[in-house]
Amino acid sequence: MPRGLRSRAFRRRFVVAATLGFACLYVAISWFTADRLTRATNRPLMVDPHRLSRDVEPWQARTQDGLTLRGWRMPTADHRHLLVLVHGMWSSWLEMAGLGRDLHNQGYDVLLFDLRGHGQSDPSRLSLGGRERGDLRTVMRWARAEGYPDDRVGWLGYSMGASTLMLEAAHNPAIHAAVLDSPYGDLPALLKTQLSKHSRLPSWFNPGILTAARLFYGLRTEELVPIKAAAFWGDRPLLLIHGESDSVVPVAQALRLGRAAGGSCTMLTLPGVEHVQAYNSDPERYVDRIAGFFHDHLSP
Repeated sequence: MPRGLRSRAFRRRFVVAATLGFACLYVAISWFTADRLTRATNRPLMVDPHRLSRDVEPWQARTQDGLTLRGWRMPTADHRHLLVLVHGMWSSWLEMAGLGRDLHNQGYDVLLFDLRGHGQSDPSRLSLGGRERGDLRTVMRWARAEGYPDDRVGWLGYSMGASTLMLEAAHNPAIHAAVLDSPYGDLPALLKTQLSKHSRLPSWFNPGILTAARLFYGLRTEELVPIKAAAFWGDRPLLLIHGESDSVVPVAQALRLGRAAGGSCTMLTLPGVEHVQAYNSDPERYVDRIAGFFHDHLSP
């Protein structure tokens, strides 16, 4: 074979091999990142819950798909009103422990629990608000069995927990009144900027990561758009809280979510407040606002 033809054939083989090598590396990195994104974040409990309250007692419930959720309950003597606190992604009930204690001191029964794949609950792949909706239904069944009517149960979610509440509420009128703090409104849109920050990879890896997450772990981000779900909120009381300096979820998503929810939504945006930092920035005012909201909107 003439030298020129051999040279061209070598270059073609090199290009093919390099392309296949890059494709394999892209797939491997995308799969690894999708695995890390959805991996359970269970961790040992390093804090004594009895430091929160003398009334605290362990809690657990079984989901319909066979997982055990765990947490802590702070009851009152009359068991009249229950507030359920739902934490955010890669977190646990400890994220909301101080708030739970303060609301309990206001006279509410409080449930602090870990979503599946978080804290002390059973390990499970994270779905960013999809399968976690089943955890909310598990809490509802437990609350009814304990004698709490739906209209005496208030829901308060942080970040992903808040978004999960809205996604579930679109199909479940048992969520009678809710406070959503720093929810995402459109996860696919949010991931266009946030996924690269978490993965520390160029944005052109995003399609591969999301495809791997869908194929291997069942993560369907197109179903996680609380702004669409908010159209079904109806006339139920809703308080939406968002920091104007939120660097994780832009406040613009919260404003769109509030408009979609309609006239029953009270919107509170806070200047200078970061993601889920409204309570930490002014605990007394935050607790007064939350307690007042539920006092006004839960059945007596």
